[in-house]
Formats: sequence, structure tokens, C-alpha cells
Amino acid sequence: MSARAPAYLCLALAALLPTASARADALADFYRGKLITFIVGSDPGGSFGPYAQVLAEHMPKYIPESPKIIIKYTGGQSGGLQLANTIQSVMPADGLNMAMTQQTIVLNQVLQPAYAKYDARQWLWLGNMSPVRNMLAIWHKAKATTIEQAKTTEVVIGATGPSSPTYIVPNLLNKFLGTKYKIVTGYKGAADLNLAMERGEIEGRGASWVSVQLAMPEAIADGRIKPVVFASITRDPSAPDVPTLAELMTDPLHKQVAEFLSAESDFGRSVFLPPGVPADRVAMLRAAFEKTMKDKDFLADAARLRLTIEPMSHEELARITVKVVTAPKDVIELAK
Repeated sequence: MSARAPAYLCLALAALLPTASARADALADFYRGKLITFIVGSDPGGSFGPYAQVLAEHMPKYIPESPKIIIKYTGGQSGGLQLANTIQSVMPADGLNMAMTQQTIVLNQVLQPAYAKYDARQWLWLGNMSPVRNMLAIWHKAKATTIEQAKTTEVVIGATGPSSPTYIVPNLLNKFLGTKYKIVTGYKGAADLNLAMERGEIEGRGASWVSVQLAMPEAIADGRIKPVVFASITRDPSAPDVPTLAELMTDPLHKQVAEFLSAESDFGRSVFLPPGVPADRVAMLRAAFEKTMKDKDFLADAARLRLTIEPMSHEELARITVKVVTAPKDVIELAK
């Protein structure tokens, strides 16, 4: 019996080889001469741009026939809701389109169901390049530079739209802690918000802290802009004295809501495909993404651009998505 086992094993392996080879040939045939469109729900001026660019530069080497990845920016207005709706129902599910949008997009599925015509549980996650901690940062010329001062003094905060973290964080502070942040919407993205602060139009802004670190490192160094709170599960290592939203809450239900809203940080710079992409292309693109996260040239370029790389798997993103979408009704209703 033992002498015959290797022969059976060889026969079994031989039977599998043509199938695997056929799959590889089919993928190569499909991607030969093609372009992959990488749609990014932001403007290129924040931290989305560098993350998208470094991924687009290095991921093609792990895709059959190395198709070029071109980036299309759609703006971050309304927290990427319009893009998410497009991804769900319009974007071709062919493996030639992938996306990255605002990290609040899964939360907005339950917070704004009237506008969210998508189900993130159906999306095909490739993975997350890095968690991104959203925050509220105050410009040094603001009339109130701390949360306590903002409880009695109005401070003008710029935001893109009501489903964006630029709006959610100061609004939550107003509702739960009694701050007087006056939120002005309509800005296109982080670059517009930074310019508005420097012009004196606004006195602070939200979004990711990394978008400030990338665009305004000198303003951080000389104290012109400082974070006052982070919408994240853990404190930011670069500002360990700044509390999280949940840490500021004394009411247990408010703390649950803060933790629920802070789950957005886990989605960070996540990349996904629309529902319905053929399974072999999904598996290949997931493997390509994972290999890119370990690629020495990718990591070197990310370090040069001061981008933090803390990869998260597609399985973990799917698990967190389900957890968010099925959160307790009282938490969701109060978060709304």
C-alpha cells in the first residue's frame, strides 16, 4: 500500500496541474493589454493621493501581464457616498475596477440609509494598507484652542459634508459634550481645508491626522495646528497625550456611540472591488495586494512619502463590516 501511495499522489497532482495552469492562462489572457482603473473617493491633496499612487506603482508587478493601474479621483464630498452607490450598482464587476473611499463609508450605510444605496457586506475587500485615525485639529489663531474652551466660545470648523469625518467628529462633540463648533461644509477635501485655515476662513478641521502630517509638517512642528481629539479605538502614537472620543464620554451609551463611530479608523486606506467580480480574479487581486504590502520597494517608497503601512487582511475587514452594520439599534439611532 505504501509503495503505491506515491503513484496515487502523483496522479492526483497531475490532475490538478492542468486546471491551475488553465486558470493562470485565462487570467493572463484577460489582463493582457488592459488597464485597471483605481477610483479614489477623495481629492489628490490629502493622504489618499500618496497611498493610491504608491499602491498603483507597485501592485501591477503581481498581476498577470502587469497591467497599468490608473487613478481617478472623484472628491471626498459627502464622505464618498455617491462613489459608494456607483460602486454598488454601476461599476463593472470585471476585475478592472477597484476603489478606495472615505473610511466612514461602512458607518454611513447604517447612519444614512436614505442615501446609502449600497451594502458594504457585499463588497470584495482586497485589504487595508493602514488604519487611519480621524481627529479634530485646531488652528493656533482660533478663539478657543481646547475642547473645554469651545464649550463657551464658538469656533468655526471646516468640513466637506455631513457624512464625512470632517463633520462627524465636531458634531458629536457638540451633541454630547456641549461644544460650540460652528461647522461650515462645502470644502472639496483636505487641501482646501488647509488653505482655508491659513487664510483665516476657518479655525480648525477634521479628517485624518496623517493628511496634516503629510501636507503641513512644519505647522505641526511649530505648534500652529494641534489635534484635540482622535476618533479612533486607540490613541495616536504621534500624539499620545490627545484623548480619543470614547475617553471623553462619561455616559455609557455615549461611550458606545463614540466607539461605534471610531470603528471607521479600522477601514483606513482599504481597497475593494464591487460585488460580482469572478472568483479567480478576486483571489488573484487579493494575493497581489498582500504581496505588495510586503514588497521592499513598495515599503521603501511608502517610507519616503512618510506613509504608515500597517496592513489588515480582507477577512478582518469583512468581519468588522458585519459588526458595524449589525450594531445594536439604540447605538445606531443615537449615532444618527
